[in-house]
Amino acid sequence: MQRNQILAIVVIVVIVGAAGAFILLQPAAPTGQVFVLETIGNPDYMDPHNNYESFGSGIAFNVYETLYTYEWDSLRTDPVTPLLATDLSVSANGLEYTFTLRQGVTFHDGTPFNASCVQYNFERMLATFDPGGPVWMIAEPIYGGQAIEDAVFEGTLADHEGNFTAWKAANDAGTGALTVVDDYTIIIKLAYPYTPFLSSITYQVGGMISPSWVEANGGVVIGSHNDVLDVETCGTGPYMVTEWTVDEHIILGLYDNYWRAAAARTQFPYAGALDEVIIKTNEDVNSRILNLQGGEADAVYWPSTHAYSIYNNVTPPAFATNDGTQQSLDANLKVFAKYPGFTIASIHFTMSDTMNETTLGRVVENPFRLKNVRKAFSFAFDYSTAIDNIINGFGNQGQGPVPRGMFGHNDSAYVYPYDIDEAVGAWNDAMADDGLDAILANNSYRMILYYNTGNEARRKAQLLLKDGIQAMLDHDDVTSPGEDLTIDVQGVEWSTYIHAAIAGEVGCWMIGWAPDYADPDNYVGPYVKSTGTYGYWARLADSEGWDEATVDGWISDAAQSQVDADRIALYGKVQDAIIEHAAYIWAWQTQSLDVVASNVYNYQYKANPMNNMAYWFHVYKL
Repeated sequence: MQRNQILAIVVIVVIVGAAGAFILLQPAAPTGQVFVLETIGNPDYMDPHNNYESFGSGIAFNVYETLYTYEWDSLRTDPVTPLLATDLSVSANGLEYTFTLRQGVTFHDGTPFNASCVQYNFERMLATFDPGGPVWMIAEPIYGGQAIEDAVFEGTLADHEGNFTAWKAANDAGTGALTVVDDYTIIIKLAYPYTPFLSSITYQVGGMISPSWVEANGGVVIGSHNDVLDVETCGTGPYMVTEWTVDEHIILGLYDNYWRAAAARTQFPYAGALDEVIIKTNEDVNSRILNLQGGEADAVYWPSTHAYSIYNNVTPPAFATNDGTQQSLDANLKVFAKYPGFTIASIHFTMSDTMNETTLGRVVENPFRLKNVRKAFSFAFDYSTAIDNIINGFGNQGQGPVPRGMFGHNDSAYVYPYDIDEAVGAWNDAMADDGLDAILANNSYRMILYYNTGNEARRKAQLLLKDGIQAMLDHDDVTSPGEDLTIDVQGVEWSTYIHAAIAGEVGCWMIGWAPDYADPDNYVGPYVKSTGTYGYWARLADSEGWDEATVDGWISDAAQSQVDADRIALYGKVQDAIIEHAAYIWAWQTQSLDVVASNVYNYQYKANPMNNMAYWFHVYKL
């Protein structure tokens, strides 16, 4: 694709003197531009209330809007910028949040935004409530929401329907969690004081969808997705999804009547320059890089595995002053590298008694239900090699679910070393005490390590784990299986991969976690709570030796506490418990790497730890 050229000019007379008049040619504001991003994978859903992965949330960030957002041009990770709200007051007891809403906002279908829309959206979240989705972060603190969550995870659909219906009736009566005061004022009541509440509703799950559009396209069915909303969009944001062909591309079109356009241009004069954003799926890293270098793309997912072909190893400049040229080896490309990140990469174990192992075509006994096997694998992973050679030093070894640099991180938590002798000891215990050989026989003496295709870092990490396991099996002191054990590393397309993980069909697989909101609750909740996203997928509650009632209680107590010291102590206990259980291999905590064409501006704000995709309305090309 040829680079956009600015053709229109404005003629300004600036000097008249003895030498005559001389004119300055100044480019007009760019408009009608097309931006091409090439990356990997696909969103799970377009529905912000049910999607729960980073690709889809990056789309939602541009299509749907929340009541508050993050500063547009900083690394600040708390939501201090009003968006669909204009003001907020919190009661002295921390239980009532009163939002004053913005007037004059319309959804993409022309529906006016108001307080009733906010009530509708919060009610829809708890009605549709996919247990593998993000609604937990709303349901748990909101008044009456825990009963709905309990029904979703532990009860029947009838329980969900009954609890939700009663909850909604209380809202309608003015005695529940949501009270519409007037057209532009709404009160949200919590069950307990919850410090990160505003941050949690700034995640995509707090995105506002047009109620009239939802009702015109199937409405709300308790406990169910809406097939239209899973693939189409109708928000208040600057872009609309105009086309989505899975495994090929997503096209975002500019919403011409975007309410914030004029105000945005006071800070970002070229806001709205991108008339269309085309996000292409391209699983081949070399092809992506060549397309960016050749001008066929404006930005690509450039993994840290290939960092030093473009990054010059310069320490990141001050964020506000980095124009992308200081860190690049290529004058035609900009690089924004090694800014602090809160994303962690981890290898997960499914811990149910059995797995539906589709590659073997049958249900098998699960070797990863054994803690000694998980410990052996944790000792067999070469963390230093992974960080140095796979992500090229763009990170540090993980130390439990709460990342370094975040409030509540437990710096004294145990860190598994790469130690083949320790791996052998744990493996031998599993063989002697846990009946591992019989389980391996049931698996036809084959173990599979999974990754999502197109993600070279995860593929290489699983290959590195395989090498460590093989070194363990080759050790003179190891108790060998009854037959030679085959270790396979297998890639699966992203959406299939996610659904296989949710269904418990993959026993050892790798994924990452980017923050929904910058608080330890957003890490221990998904990773450690029995109903949390990864805890639920891993069947943690079914895992032998796991005390879900105690640990879930610590997590709930920490979320409700307003005393920092108490929260830190509780999060320390949670982190110690999950590390001792060897439920995950904490591979690394990442740093940023973003690469774009040299004529692209304002893309660097993606380096904010809370942004996993550019905010396209502020991006432009010259």
